[in-house]
Amino acid sequence: MIAKILGAVYRIPLTNLLGAEGIGIYQLVFPIYALMLTLSSSGIPTAIARLVSEKRTLGEKLEEQKVMKSSFVLLFVLGTLATLIMLLIAVPLSNLQGAFAIRYGYFVVAPAILIVAISSYFKGWFQGNMNMVPTAISQIAEQVFKMLFGLLFAYLLLPQGVISAVIGALIGISLSEFLSMLVLAVIYFARKEKQLPRIKMDTATTKSLVRVSLPIMASGLVFPIVQFVDSLMIVNLLVGRGLARDIAISQYGILSAPVNSLVNMPIVITLAFAVAIVPIISSKRALRDAVSIKDKASLAVKLSFLIGAPCFAAIFVLARPLMQILYPSLSVANIDLAAALLMVSSVSVILLSLSQVFTSLMQALGKTVKPVIILLITAVCKITLDVILIMHMGIIGAALSSVIAYTLCVLIGWCTMSKLLGKEENLIKSISKIMLNSVIIGLIIFGLTFLLNKWWLVLASVLIAVPTYFVLIIMCRVFREEELISFPFGKQIATFSKKFRKKSEDL
Repeated sequence: MIAKILGAVYRIPLTNLLGAEGIGIYQLVFPIYALMLTLSSSGIPTAIARLVSEKRTLGEKLEEQKVMKSSFVLLFVLGTLATLIMLLIAVPLSNLQGAFAIRYGYFVVAPAILIVAISSYFKGWFQGNMNMVPTAISQIAEQVFKMLFGLLFAYLLLPQGVISAVIGALIGISLSEFLSMLVLAVIYFARKEKQLPRIKMDTATTKSLVRVSLPIMASGLVFPIVQFVDSLMIVNLLVGRGLARDIAISQYGILSAPVNSLVNMPIVITLAFAVAIVPIISSKRALRDAVSIKDKASLAVKLSFLIGAPCFAAIFVLARPLMQILYPSLSVANIDLAAALLMVSSVSVILLSLSQVFTSLMQALGKTVKPVIILLITAVCKITLDVILIMHMGIIGAALSSVIAYTLCVLIGWCTMSKLLGKEENLIKSISKIMLNSVIIGLIIFGLTFLLNKWWLVLASVLIAVPTYFVLIIMCRVFREEELISFPFGKQIATFSKKFRKKSEDL
């Protein structure tokens, strides 16, 4: 969670440094980079985590070693191919995007693709053994290095022009991924029993790994492809609507960086839950423990609402003051636009959180094709609505199309999970309580800040809202005692909950 929050926070100083147009150019590079990462390493780490968890639960040590051997070869080959593809398409792609100089950005970020693929090998093994700590350490290191070197290189190259500054930020990405991989490798090889197994590559194991990873990779490809299409389509649609290209790039940059960074900040926390739930559910599935699977799945959904709902309320209420405080370098017109886009996009906090959890649950249950179909439907809906709404509403239409498409994604995902695990009335009650409490939190924040947009008042309202929300959740008994104990500091939270309820009953 810390690592993901740092990654979202990084976009704030980067946006202030590069400006609206600069961050728009940066966002033109990022979707194809994310697409190559997905092609090279998105499905295999999850497959490693799932298969290693199952083999270890069943005591099949040799089979576990075969999985690791096959996965390393696959990741290295895919990472190398994706890196070469990135280098080959850099020139024609930069021409297509109307920013030829940005080809150098593709060149400097390409090595990071292979590096991430190798890092994914280590992460998959650790996650399959229910150990998230090495992954967390490496991700925190990656974000710290990226903030340090990305901002430093961007600052040093800014006098040479905004494109040079963007290339400096992209150099920081490659360097941070390399240093993060070294951190993971040191942790991995520090334990002799966790070194690369010295066995021959097994064809059956490789086929099993590919069979599991391909649908996961396919589902992971959908959103990067949509983002890539957006990077080509949104700017051109805005230009076709009558905007100058530099203004169109600036508006695209505002939506894809400041707005999406704030929306993604709480979402990345639920993404951490989604990653962690795969080996847990896979282990229970190997033991055919249906009751535990249902309980863990319900808990994951509740946690996504627990974080997503109040963050949606807070972001909606604080849209304008957040933009004024976090992005002082933006013009008044850009802040007004960013605030409007953020209010429209704020509901995506809940929708994307649920979508991630549903996708991970289906993958852990072996239903790897279903998420692909759901996400493809979402992508087609999003791209179609982009064309219609942007031409009628401008950049606001791009934000609205995402909300509508994600709503469809969640509805289909919810129906699918209900068929797989059955309906859960207690889950609906818990979600209703969370939503009610989130509305209360939104009203509290609005009541404290509607007259003044001062940073200290915004901070004070959040500091008041967080413990208030915590107490409301405890009062409403959203989580059972055994669920509370499973949280970090769970025993202390459960003890507090008991004492609080007892005092409430006495009163």
